[in-house]
Amino acid sequence: MKRILLTILALQAAVFAGAQQDVQFSQNRFLNTSVNPGAAGIRGVDCFGLTLRQQWIGFEGRPTTGMLTYEKALPQYNMGVGGVLVFDQIGLESSVFFKANGAYHLTLSNGAKLGLGLDIGIINKQISGDFIAGVMTDPDLAPLLGGSQSSINVDLGVGAFYYTPELYFGISGQKLIPQKVAWGSVQPQIRPHTYFVGGYNYVLPNPDFTLKPSFLVKTDFTATQVDVNLIVDYKTKVWAGASYRIQDAIVFMAGYSIENVLPNPLKIGLAYDFTTQNLRKPGDFEYPIDAQGNVQPTKQNNRSYGAVELNIRYCFIAPVKPPYGEYIDPLFGNN
Repeated sequence: MKRILLTILALQAAVFAGAQQDVQFSQNRFLNTSVNPGAAGIRGVDCFGLTLRQQWIGFEGRPTTGMLTYEKALPQYNMGVGGVLVFDQIGLESSVFFKANGAYHLTLSNGAKLGLGLDIGIINKQISGDFIAGVMTDPDLAPLLGGSQSSINVDLGVGAFYYTPELYFGISGQKLIPQKVAWGSVQPQIRPHTYFVGGYNYVLPNPDFTLKPSFLVKTDFTATQVDVNLIVDYKTKVWAGASYRIQDAIVFMAGYSIENVLPNPLKIGLAYDFTTQNLRKPGDFEYPIDAQGNVQPTKQNNRSYGAVELNIRYCFIAPVKPPYGEYIDPLFGNN
């Protein structure tokens, strides 16, 4: 399995990164269930997650993203279920994604688990506001000028996820149904995405410390994004590391596990992306003329100062339900 992981990592060195339709996160090691339904519940715990991201700070129309996740293990059925809710705003476009996922877990001969999952949901995309077009009289753009259009589409994904406490990797497909966003006569295509993820936990000679390399590759076969990450974990209480997103950013990450407040640890992680692409360079941004003919001053020094991301996770092991449907304590059975 280690050879397989290393082979995948080597293949990614030849892949370049580019723009994507799907949302982007930096702490992706903790977000496998959001892109691969086969990972739902495979660790045997129930988890809630919240991720908030502000990308390209200082850049006009920058992406703002929030995601809620939940996964529940059902060991008595060798299954896991969950859900993902995402809000994403970039420029004049806002999107809301919701999907429910489920996975069946196969136990392999070496004790590892293979999760085979399916997710299904809806995508709501809306565009609104004033913008500058190359030809303002273009009839295809007329429905969008000064107004709004929205479209609801179906989301379908599948995934396979291999898991042991030391190693994981998976492949998944998202937005698999070919379809278009119905914004009047403007109908952009929703493109399928393929994800490859993997990670390994290597305990150092001092067992208090663990090295955790991981990777994520996302492609819609028009553009490809590659993230390579390395985290150093101390007693699962404190972690820090860095990530490189090819042709986009260098990421610094750190986290802390808050204990003795809730019944289980509350894990909080922070990430900062230092932009390496041309968006870091200053430029001017001309605001559009609104419907009343008002002109705003040109924004100078329009640039990306990086991105910030907050990730909060809370996990617990749910008690296994008894095989019978109802239980009555004999001490109170006669009341």
